[in-house]
Amino acid sequence: MHRLVLTLCALTAVTSANAGAQYRSARPVRAPEREPRLEISVFGGYQFGGRLDVLLNGTTPGRLSIGDHGNYGMAFDLRIRPGVLGEFLYLRQPTTIYFQPVGGPTTELFPAHVAYYQLGGLYEVPQGRVRPFGSLSFGITYFNPKESGVSGEVRFAMTAGLGVRAFLTDRIGVRGQVHLLLPFQWYGGGIFCGGGGCSVGATSGTAIVQGQVSGGLVLAF
Repeated sequence: MHRLVLTLCALTAVTSANAGAQYRSARPVRAPEREPRLEISVFGGYQFGGRLDVLLNGTTPGRLSIGDHGNYGMAFDLRIRPGVLGEFLYLRQPTTIYFQPVGGPTTELFPAHVAYYQLGGLYEVPQGRVRPFGSLSFGITYFNPKESGVSGEVRFAMTAGLGVRAFLTDRIGVRGQVHLLLPFQWYGGGIFCGGGGCSVGATSGTAIVQGQVSGGLVLAF
């Protein structure tokens, strides 16, 4: 009788263990969360630089410059594959255009806005909540004078950037970045033209180069 009780207890223990193992293996394994497909970033910062050798009114050689000023912008990033996102970047800088003749003082010409519309890619370190990235994009720059009778100018441009995105949650984070902004060169011709003709002529082989540093909020969907 004693042996029979021990045998039944052993069989019960083995059966319970097998049933528990089968239950655990039958439970669904939670799949890893899907990376968000879309990110929207809004940011503000400071934009600086921008010089161009010109002829004012066709006769006075000197240097045209864009005043350093705060800027703001947005970025829309669409995930293509792990570590790679397509990006549309918009940057806008309210500023003032200045002119300095050779050997003379700097004078203010007119207020203006400088806007960049860029399409390209963002390449990130794809693990973790803190993600360094690099970016490269191409598009246009619009130099928009806020002066009656003076037309704006559109130029092809490219941007290159470095930065980091740090996600506080799965959907909310912060973003910091620096960009090198490169409107393509002017090869002669007039800029900032109006009804009375072109007030500024660009000299051959010169270019405007700007930089910007900014930070802001990221929303992921």
